[in-house]
Amino acid sequence: MNELEAGSQPLQNTRWEAFCIAYTGGFRRNAAAAYVSAGYKPKSPDIAASASERLLRNVDIQNRIEYLNNEALKIERLHARDAVSRLATIATAKLSDYMDEYGRIDPAKVADPNLSAAVLEMTQEDTESGLKIKIKLKDDMRALELLGLTDKANEATQNNVFIIET
Repeated sequence: MNELEAGSQPLQNTRWEAFCIAYTGGFRRNAAAAYVSAGYKPKSPDIAASASERLLRNVDIQNRIEYLNNEALKIERLHARDAVSRLATIATAKLSDYMDEYGRIDPAKVADPNLSAAVLEMTQEDTESGLKIKIKLKDDMRALELLGLTDKANEATQNNVFIIET
């Protein structure tokens, strides 16, 4: 097995595998708690601590833990990228992004996956003068704040509502 594959397969020993998952997951870096979570029944916390330290010296367990940590890091980076992308969409959204060439709200643009992150709410209502569409965008200043690009958002800037009657 080469270095790239080390730790990529679940361990044959199910308790060792459970220990690795607990150590890299719910009991992050708490070896004694991960040891108990894996199904071991130590007589005391000291025994759990020393037995778990012995497990951590096992090369197969070290490789598995390293692999699981690297996979978790990839997922966390993906989530962070997605969050930043969504916040950027909210921060830069403008009413014209959701309008057709006649200046009316286009429901298809509101539903567009690239634009929908900025839409808080859209309602349609039949009135005597025609169809009334309301679109409410998410708070762009709050998105800028979360991105670290501005100070705390002012309450007065929140909940932009645009009403277009067609």
